[in-house]
Amino acid sequence: MRPTPQRLISVHPERTDDPSTLRWVVCHQSLPFAGELVAAPGLDELSGAMIERMVAMPGVVDITLSEGHDWRRDGSTVRHALVEALAHTCEWTGGPDAQQLGPDDVLRICAGELIDGPIGDIATAHGGSIELVSATDGVVSVRMHGACRGCPAAAITMHQRLESQLRRKVPGLRRVETCAA
Repeated sequence: MRPTPQRLISVHPERTDDPSTLRWVVCHQSLPFAGELVAAPGLDELSGAMIERMVAMPGVVDITLSEGHDWRRDGSTVRHALVEALAHTCEWTGGPDAQQLGPDDVLRICAGELIDGPIGDIATAHGGSIELVSATDGVVSVRMHGACRGCPAAAITMHQRLESQLRRKVPGLRRVETCAA
């Protein structure tokens, strides 16, 4: 096995609807593609035996365990192997559906997931909404609607929540800005 570099690689698991699948959130590191992950140093030794399927997406890797394995018993082994694999993403091999993603693609996908998910839920709960206008060259532009438009609290939510969560997923984020309506 390769020695793990001294660089800190931060991952944490999140549950999915399928108890055999965990979503591993990868912080401060871009993944080389989105789609099925068929080979990766560190994970290769577990693939087929312990791991049934791996899918990379911007900021996350979904890993499904093979039948007869469970996360309580095998989770630390998989986590260790994933950290090893993340140290060598240039050696990953994607399946036929894997798509190379440029920095703007990753930024747009991650911003959209946050706006359509937890950040958008906050805006909706307060009678407003947030629209993703663009994601280019490290800058995310959004437009506020409804009660969020012109609200000082919306600006705080956007910058403290959207920007900080997005920065964890996309290291190349420069800023989040609000566009005029």
